[in-house]
Amino acid sequence: MFIEVDMLCKRFDNQSVLEEISFSVNRGECLGIIGPNGSGKSTLLKLLSGVESATAGKIEVNGKQIEQYPRKDLAKWLAVLQQESLPPIGFTVREVIEMGRFPFQNWLGGEEEADIERLIDSILDKMGLNDLSDRHLENLSGGERQRVALGKTMAQQPKLLMLDEPTTYLDIGHQILLMDRIREWQLEDDLTVISVLHDLNIAALYCDSLLLLHNGRVVAAGSPEDIIRTDLIEEVYGTAPIVMNHPVYGLPQIILQGESIAQRTIPAQRKVEKMEIVQ
Repeated sequence: MFIEVDMLCKRFDNQSVLEEISFSVNRGECLGIIGPNGSGKSTLLKLLSGVESATAGKIEVNGKQIEQYPRKDLAKWLAVLQQESLPPIGFTVREVIEMGRFPFQNWLGGEEEADIERLIDSILDKMGLNDLSDRHLENLSGGERQRVALGKTMAQQPKLLMLDEPTTYLDIGHQILLMDRIREWQLEDDLTVISVLHDLNIAALYCDSLLLLHNGRVVAAGSPEDIIRTDLIEEVYGTAPIVMNHPVYGLPQIILQGESIAQRTIPAQRKVEKMEIVQ
């Protein structure tokens, strides 16, 4: 296993946020962490990335406890993409992506400039940012800045990528574009991905396995087919969706339903029937 989490607990001021969390992630796998607001998803990601320390339990990455890695060494092979895109600061797209090489720099130099330029050029091409490379971030849309943020993490060439709700502020076109690029990167480079996601349909489409949290505990873990079920979703989220298979990919997708929607559609159906009678 590439990542082993055993009986992980986290408390803030004697308030439990995570309790007895255990799971594992294979190298090259994409794990999606899902659950309602306040279930502990983002806190778990902070523990996995070494930003926060656990109250109890342990996290092993590549056979070594996370606390034993020096921060700069960790930054060479672990990257985190936050839910908010980069702030509109006065740097160009190319300059921001080049910042991803910072963990590899030292006072002696270390990297050949030509090698870095080739890497940045390939990332700009892959992310569809060639035409924007000389533009400043403040002149980009939110979706464009999020692509730049992903390009910056790609420049790190990590072995482990962590995503904290990366599609939250994006429209559906940019959501699919971003997740497609991450999936391609994962498959090409045998990248291990751990992603906190709110959108259960996106989680089912792009993740190899899912970890469902509720009130700081693991409710279920397994494949999307194992987790995206009406009974589990109702137990955790308090609403019972319709679950059906995607017509192209065969993966589970949810359709929401609610009482107020039914009350709205019934009169509309009656109106149609009445119009047909009149005709």
